[in-house]
Parts: sequence; C-alpha cells; structure tokens
Amino acid sequence: MKRFGTVLSILFLSACILSGCAQGEFVNPGDFRGGGGTGEVADSADDVTDEVKGGFSDEDFSDLSGNTDSDGAISVAPTDGVYTVSESGTYRFGGSYGGIVLGADNLELHLIFDGAEIGSDTGIALDGSAHKKAKVVITLIGENSVVSAAEGENAVHIKGSLSFNGSGSLRIASEGKNAIKVSKELMIVDCSLSLTAANHAIAALSVSASDCNISVLSAGKDGINAECDDETTAFTTEEGFVYLKDVTYACETEGDGIQADTVVYLDGGNYDIRTAGSFVPKTQMSEYGLEADDFKYIRSGNTYRRIASDETSRYGESSLYGLKQGCKGIKVGEIEYPDPNDEDKEITVTEGDYSIIIESGTFLIDSTDDAVHANSGNLSVRGGDFTISTYDDALTSDNLTKISGGTIAVTRCYEGIEGGYVEISGGKIDISASDDGINAASDDARVTEHIILSGGEITVDAEGDGVDSNGSINMTGGTLIVFGPTSGENSALDADRGILIDGGYLFAVGPLGMVETPASNSKQNVLSYAQNQRIGANTVLSLMGETGAAIFSVTVEKECQSVIVSCPELVTGGSFRLYGGDTQLCAFTVSSVITTVGSQGGMGNPGGMPPGGFGGGFGGRGPGGR
Repeated sequence: MKRFGTVLSILFLSACILSGCAQGEFVNPGDFRGGGGTGEVADSADDVTDEVKGGFSDEDFSDLSGNTDSDGAISVAPTDGVYTVSESGTYRFGGSYGGIVLGADNLELHLIFDGAEIGSDTGIALDGSAHKKAKVVITLIGENSVVSAAEGENAVHIKGSLSFNGSGSLRIASEGKNAIKVSKELMIVDCSLSLTAANHAIAALSVSASDCNISVLSAGKDGINAECDDETTAFTTEEGFVYLKDVTYACETEGDGIQADTVVYLDGGNYDIRTAGSFVPKTQMSEYGLEADDFKYIRSGNTYRRIASDETSRYGESSLYGLKQGCKGIKVGEIEYPDPNDEDKEITVTEGDYSIIIESGTFLIDSTDDAVHANSGNLSVRGGDFTISTYDDALTSDNLTKISGGTIAVTRCYEGIEGGYVEISGGKIDISASDDGINAASDDARVTEHIILSGGEITVDAEGDGVDSNGSINMTGGTLIVFGPTSGENSALDADRGILIDGGYLFAVGPLGMVETPASNSKQNVLSYAQNQRIGANTVLSLMGETGAAIFSVTVEKECQSVIVSCPELVTGGSFRLYGGDTQLCAFTVSSVITTVGSQGGMGNPGGMPPGGFGGGFGGRGPGGR
C-alpha cells in the first residue's frame, strides 16, 4: 500500500494547488483573475492526470484480482468450535464454523471461503484483533457468511491488513458493532459484499476498491469509514482515504454514507447512498453532546426544515431540532487528536488539503444531512450523473468547490452549491433550493469569497438568493438561468463585491425589492428591466433582435417583476425588444454597458460598482423554456 501513498501524494499536490485561493481583498472586478491574480485556481483541477488515476490503482488492483490460486490449500473441516490459524499459508473453508482466530503475529494468510458459514454468538467471528502485523487475503467462491451476534463485538476484526477478491459473495453482519474493522489497509476487488452493522459497516485505516459490489443493508453509523490512526497529529496522504474505482455501492445508514479523514476519490461506478438521521430537540443538547449551532431545523408535522442561523432566535428551544449525529452522503475531514497539554481537549488539523474528487459515475444521494461535504478542504466534480435530495446542502466545501463536468440535478436542498470559492467551468446543473442556489461564503477571515462561472448550463430555482457571494461574482461563459424568490429581502443575484459579466448567457428573474445589477465595467452588455405589475408563472420571456427573431427565450417558473439579461448578441448600438408571451414589455437601444428600462422602484444595489446601478428586477428559467 505504500505505492498508493505516493500516488496520493501526487493527487494531493493537485489538491494543495486547488486550495491556494485568493487571500487578498478583491477591489476592482475589472482586474479579477482568481487565485490572488495568479489564475492557478481555475486550472489546477486539471492536474489530476491519468498518472494519478493509474499507478497504484490499476497495478495493485490487478495483482489482487489475479491472486485467487488455491492450489495446495489446507482444507479445514467444519466445526462448531473456533478454528485457530497459527501458521502462514493457504486455507480452504467450506461448511459451518464457530469462528476463526489468528493465533500468531506476522501471519500471511490466503483464506479461501467456498460456501463457508462462520458465526459466533459470543465474540468476533473472524478474529485477528490480537496481531497487528497480519496480512490476510480472502478469496470468495460461491455464497458465504460471517456473522457475530455478540454484544459490542465486530463480525470481522483484523488488526493488520485485509483484502477480498474472487467471484463469489460474502454476507457480513454484526449485531453489536462493526461488520468489518481493519486497523490498516482494506482492499476489495471483483467480489460482492453485503453488510449489516450496529455501528460502521466498514471501518479501516484506508479503503480502496475496484470492480466490486458493496451493499450496506443497514448501519447504525457510517457505511464506509476511513479514519487516521489515533496517533496521527498531522495531515498525511498515507491513511484516512477512500478510493473507489468502478464500484457499485449502495447503502442505507444512520451515519455518513462514505466518510474519510483525508480524501475521497471516486472514479466511475454506481452509487446509491441513502442516509436517514434522527432529529432531537434542543432541550436534549447535552444528552447527545451537541452544540447550540447544531440546532438549525424546525418541525412541521413529521417533516423537518432547515432554517438560517439568524432565524433561530425566533423559536423557543423546544421548537429547534438538530441531528444527533452526522449523516452526510459523502464527507471528508478532519483529523482530530488529543491536546498534549489538556487531555480533555482535542486539536483539529485544518490544513485545507482534505479533498473530495469525483471523476465520473452515477450518483443517487438522498441524505438528511449534506449530500457531499469537503470539511476544511476542496471539492472537485469533473464528471458524473448526480440526482441529489437533501435537507441541507447538496455540494459544499469549506474552501473551493469546483465543477468542470457532469450532470447534476438537485431536486431538494437548503443550499445547492456552496464553498468559500465556487468555480464552475462545465456540466449541466439544475438546482431547486429553499435558500440560496449557489453561495460563496466562509467563516475564515482570510478568505475573500468569489464565484467564477466560465462554462456549463446552470439553472437555479431558489427561495433565497439565486446566486450569492460574500465576495464577487464573475461570469465569462456558459449559461446561467436564475429563478429567484418571488418576494422578500433576497434577490436573483447578490454579491458584496460586485458582479462582473464578461461573457456567456445570463437570464435572472426575481422580485422588485432587492435587485442587484452587474457592474458598469463588465465587458458584455446587460439589460436590467423591471415593472410594478407581476409577470405570471409559465410566461415565455423572449429577447428579440431587430429582425424579430428570438435571441433568448425562457419560460419563467415563478411570477416575477424584474429581469436581468446579458448575452453576446446584446451589442452596443443595437435595437431590441423584450416580450412576455405575445406582449411587448419594452423596446430599447443599447448605448452603454448597463441599460435600465422600466420601474426604478425598490431597493436595488447596482452591483457595488458605479455607474449603471438599477433598483428594479425580474425572474425566469432556461433557454427555450423547460
């Protein structure tokens, strides 16, 4: 497994570059380049090359896949008692056994399970918990099972390393603890595992798998959990990672679907991740070891709804609920270790290196907590087909969230795409959010937030702000359709440091109250139109050129009063008309970067950039409707 550490080092060089975002203040949108003016942030995800995806993965997976030779195996007769393995070698198990125990250290074992049923009512069914240098390979033939019914015991516990291969299947169940507990590396290829656990289904120092089927039928905590050694006191690329290549993974858990301390790297496969957390009232905060900030939900009948932190003061303690444990779909970070100066405190390593990198695959994630969350790190989605439903955030990181490909449908969420920095250069993205659709925000004072949109097809339906940055928004390409809120203090577009439109197709609609117009030093012209009368839902809004042909048409999904349009065809000196259905809403000639037409009412913010501000607004969805 050392070779994988080397490959992950290359991967993490990319992740470290990925995290090197702007620290200085963003003053002038016209000078904005990202990454503190270096441009490195926008390009660094491409450094995850084929070399990184090869190396360990293909070679070592291939070696394990071919290691199924059972010639010369010692056949172990079925027994109601426990069979103790005391010498290295190859052993074949077929029939029923009362347990298997590793009886010596430094064992190198190849166990052939050929119709084996291994069960214990009193302890660990496959027990290598006493010897930390054991290396065990299990080849599966036909159907097999390992079950522990003992209270507080794992079904499989190997203190060394463990690998599974073969064409067969294995059912592993623990009524009292983890299904699989491995103190070092766990590797799985080819075979099928079915897991049930009171605690974690899989817990190991690191988990890597290829071309196999892993099904977690139920788990009281995480489906896959990769945690660094208890003695780890610094960020490392040698442990705490999950790497899955062309794996079929399904889980139903009360904890996280996949959780790692340092990195999750997914390259192909099919993922059906369902997490169902339990909500508890704030009055039970101390009972579950929770903090006040954890209580951010209110209850309506049998359902719960996430609310903003500044709303919680409106509710009494008995009306606020929190999740009794984390139950995210996919999560990374952080390493925690005891404070050497105070054993009652813990120190958290927050290097910013922790990463989730998704190359491709099909993902169905239905989670009570965040669907995908890189804690203190970066999230890079390079491809894949996602369907996401969550009570909380869909795709989020504490540092950089970068999307360069894939198809992402977020059918329910609190916030859709979030990070200290958000950069989207490709993909097809559709978000329905009860709060912000895309949000750049951070609690780190060193972060000057930004949203960079350079490609992709993005549609946002948000009850909060459609696209919201505590720093800047810069659009240079792609298509962005925003259906903002219908009323209230939110808007389709919102940026504390200005909105710069340098390219692409923008169509954003919302209410009249809080409209933010792009900056006058944008390189692409912008129309900002508003009217006091509401434009009805399902109205087709069309921007027409001089010839009468539609340049841009959107069917609005909600009623609106304001609209912001920008596209390359909106040229200076040109004459245009905006229609709502068959009704002409306005006719205008472009004479400056920002053209404002219609009602000047409201409390708009002109993108923080003079001149060209406009206090009107309006809303809609995708080219040609939806």
